[in-house]
Amino acid sequence: MPLVKTLFEPIGKTAEKDRKNGISVESLAMKITGEIIEDKPYFVMDSFREKDDRDGLRREVIRILDRDNLYFSVNRDELIRGIFDFMFGYGALQKYIDDEDISDIDGTRYNEFTIKKLGERYRIDVDFGDERAFETYCRLIAVRSGGFLNEDDTHCRTADIKSKLRINVSIPPRNVSGPAISIRKHRQNAYTLENLKELCMLDDEAFRIIQKMTHSNSSILFCGKGAAGKTTLLRAFLNSLPELERVLVVESDAEIYPKKAFCIEQRTKRPEEGGRPVSLEGLVRDGLTMSLDTYCVGELVGEEAYSFIKASCTGHRMLGTIHSKNAFEAIGRIVSLAAGAGSNDSVERLMDSAASGIDCVIYLKEFKVIEIILVKGMENGEPGYESIYRKDTE
Repeated sequence: MPLVKTLFEPIGKTAEKDRKNGISVESLAMKITGEIIEDKPYFVMDSFREKDDRDGLRREVIRILDRDNLYFSVNRDELIRGIFDFMFGYGALQKYIDDEDISDIDGTRYNEFTIKKLGERYRIDVDFGDERAFETYCRLIAVRSGGFLNEDDTHCRTADIKSKLRINVSIPPRNVSGPAISIRKHRQNAYTLENLKELCMLDDEAFRIIQKMTHSNSSILFCGKGAAGKTTLLRAFLNSLPELERVLVVESDAEIYPKKAFCIEQRTKRPEEGGRPVSLEGLVRDGLTMSLDTYCVGELVGEEAYSFIKASCTGHRMLGTIHSKNAFEAIGRIVSLAAGAGSNDSVERLMDSAASGIDCVIYLKEFKVIEIILVKGMENGEPGYESIYRKDTE
């Protein structure tokens, strides 16, 4: 697929004419973009955040055009608009960004891309032409959302909050196989529990159980592997809570985007963002002073698990997602994470706290709720469980 059609559609009609004159318009876009994100990434970053204030970036583009005597048959203003479309859109991936039913877009090489739609993975026909073009694209997507990529920092995880995307990018030399990008995408219009029932994530029984839990004080772990639907269900659950229930949502990267009233959203601050870093564990801990009814941790992956367990024993409702291969291993998984927090609590004490504070585990696989279990405290030195729902998968 020609690069001009994937990244530079707005000026594609003039590109063929310019090629005949020995000039490649798409190569110009790549050159200017590459130079700016290498030397002055803040121009792209600031312009991406403030759409109405792009004068500085425009002047920089014109400076490079004039410096290198780059003359084209295409009108200069049209050319600059095309460069801006390249810098601030998603090019070849835009139509997949716009599809509300797609949750994941993954590129493992410049010509190898898949999407995940309603839990099913499909290959898509996207080709950036070569590794150099794809690396420029990956660096651009990362930098404009506040990420950092260079020879020393060859991986970054960032978010495009406006488009509700979590973006994970890595480039050589970290990647031997070339640049790679993973985009986790969340709907602009969130699914409700009723929608998820219609999509068969929930059958009638699972819907009834989960809907009833929204009006209880149950602390719940949503578990499963990546892209199983955990965050989708958590978001729908959160938006179904009683209106006056006061909630704090804390995340490493914004993904939940709750629509519920009386809900505070916070995210971590990384060292490279400047100022005092703020950890997920710190956000959970600080929430204890905020007169909350419910905590929601987008994804439990580290030391924040310790504060999550402790808060679950204080009478607060706790909600969160965690990676686990089945429902019965989720408690052990969160205890393993909490044990790495450097506290003086023994594993046995942490297990006792988790089994007492966490009421329910919901396990998802391939965008379907498979099992719901109640956690019954400790029994004979191990957490006790009661399975109240099991989907017939045969």
